[in-house]
Amino acid sequence: MDMEQAIEEFIQYLTVEIGLAESTAKGYRGDLRNLLVFLEQKEIPQWSMVDLPLLTGYFHQLRSKGISPATLSRKLAAIRSFLRYLKKEKWIDADPGIFLDNPRKDIVLPKALSNEEIEVILNTLNPPKDLAAIRDLAVLELLYASGLRISELVNLQLKDIDLDLGYLRCLGKGNKERVVPVGEKAILAVRNYLAAARPQLVSRPSERTLFLNRRGKGLSRQWFWSMIKERARQAGIEKSVSPHTFRHSFATSLLIGGADLRSVQELLGHADVSTTQVYTHLSDQRLKEAYKKSHPRA
Repeated sequence: MDMEQAIEEFIQYLTVEIGLAESTAKGYRGDLRNLLVFLEQKEIPQWSMVDLPLLTGYFHQLRSKGISPATLSRKLAAIRSFLRYLKKEKWIDADPGIFLDNPRKDIVLPKALSNEEIEVILNTLNPPKDLAAIRDLAVLELLYASGLRISELVNLQLKDIDLDLGYLRCLGKGNKERVVPVGEKAILAVRNYLAAARPQLVSRPSERTLFLNRRGKGLSRQWFWSMIKERARQAGIEKSVSPHTFRHSFATSLLIGGADLRSVQELLGHADVSTTQVYTHLSDQRLKEAYKKSHPRA
């Protein structure tokens, strides 16, 4: 089988049969095509000829280019998954990926805004002065209240949020559904948006996407990035702010407030608690502060 065709069949398997998110599958395709370029330079015509020395040489080349451990880990995951698939389909006799060592991954602590900085951004929009401000306030309040990924928020439908019960449903990575509670301030902002802004933005009665742009269509990821950066700039926040900053701030606020790591994992939609453990330093900090305040010999 053609090497490029094998990659495309693998990507189709991931998206159709496994239900992997399109963005993740796209990343896998890019990583595998990069490997394919390396193999073509080595004049390797088929996947069955790929062995451990070749793969080790490929990762050595990546390290020499200064590729970060996090990126190396992602590429390794894509290649391992692909080779397992080829072995399962009996297109290769042996899987050399099982012998590859994991690159050491440096822990990068998430950047988060303080509660005060979040309040400053939201207060610049409250009370909102126009349709855009009504919508943007609802977006940011909901983002901070729920910790949603940007892809999850742009895909929210009207049916996904229950303002009376105070929760929303969203589809996360791998099309896994989760339920997230929504706080009172976010509920109020979304109610105001639905009553005062969305009816004037919507262009088709059949449109069910929750948040709309001026043309009555769903918002794009690019719009989210630019809107949040602009609203932060207007509030005088000098830090680099993105939708993911709000997600990190959500998790940080919960942990500093006393939430346990497992609950935060479920709210963020992390499949593995190890992903959430990047926030462990916040839990440790809270415990130390509690110890100092409570222990007579502290």
